Amino acid sequence: MGRRTLLLLLATVLSVAVVAPVAATPLFDDVPDTNIFSDHIEWLALEGITQGCNPPTNNEFCPKDKVSRGQMAAFLVRALDLTDDGGGDHFTDDDNSVFEANIDKLFTAGITSGCNPPTNDQFCPNDHVTREQMAAFLRRALDVAPVQVTGLIATLSGGSGEIDVSWDANPEGDIDRYNVWHSELPGATKLLVLNPLEGPATRPGDHWYIIDWPRLQMSGRDCYQVSAVDVAGQEGPRSVEECFDSEPGAPAQVTGVTVGTGGGSGEAYVSWTPNSEGDMNFYNVYYSEFPGGPFTFETTVDEAVRDGSSRVFYIDFPVDLTVGKTCYVIGAVDLNEKEGPLSTEACFTP
Repeated sequence: MGRRTLLLLLATVLSVAVVAPVAATPLFDDVPDTNIFSDHIEWLALEGITQGCNPPTNNEFCPKDKVSRGQMAAFLVRALDLTDDGGGDHFTDDDNSVFEANIDKLFTAGITSGCNPPTNDQFCPNDHVTREQMAAFLRRALDVAPVQVTGLIATLSGGSGEIDVSWDANPEGDIDRYNVWHSELPGATKLLVLNPLEGPATRPGDHWYIIDWPRLQMSGRDCYQVSAVDVAGQEGPRSVEECFDSEPGAPAQVTGVTVGTGGGSGEAYVSWTPNSEGDMNFYNVYYSEFPGGPFTFETTVDEAVRDGSSRVFYIDFPVDLTVGKTCYVIGAVDLNEKEGPLSTEACFTP
């Protein structure tokens, strides 16, 4: 493939619907105005995409020469203004090439993967670029990843209690599939759902039915994100997280509250029967020096024992025992920050 043909293709793609500025006089001695590609070649030069073929003078373009893979890397890096080399030294055969820095930037941008698959530890910088290779270069350079998925909804669906995760279909015509990501905590690291069951194609948008796959689901909270993947394997940004509370409603009232003194230092202990909901997050402790309240939120709770059958807190409470009576109530709070009704109060005399 001639240098003029390859660069003409690049110039044509990058300057679609753009009237290219043309120099008053030819920029290269070997590209006269009579050359049918002169405007495109001058556009490449004025845009800084090509500098010439005979450094340091660079007064020639060599329009009939073939383009090497190293040169192609330089053209694309300049055209796309790529700056990140990803640390450099991505290939073993370009250490002596003047184009090594450009090759590293092209690799980091995902535009090239190498010339010796499947190992792909070489770039072959001196090989000529074929038209089919050029097609791959331009496709990776100009075909952007899919846009972010929108319209994500997670609901409980059907009599079997599966979770229905749905979203708006992406507008790109080259979408190949969608990745569904799941965690049991909001903001937590999500794992790819390997075998989601896709719902009927006749439903609006794209709907996936996620049947219970092997997971613990200890929290009662399921959070999802979805990303689109195109036919080139490019994955777009994940959607905004959407969480579904599979155990809706506030926690039940805490029961089994007992209070007393424990230990040699005379601290107060408060214990209760743990709630059975799977999405429990924490418990709030409130105290008062008067039976019936008013109660104050205890901020200095030191959790010392959690034996599986009860929760025991040792509390060094910073209050003046002017009455000589101390009363406690406990409230359970779930992952959705919903607090259930407070327990019946339990009082003791220190």
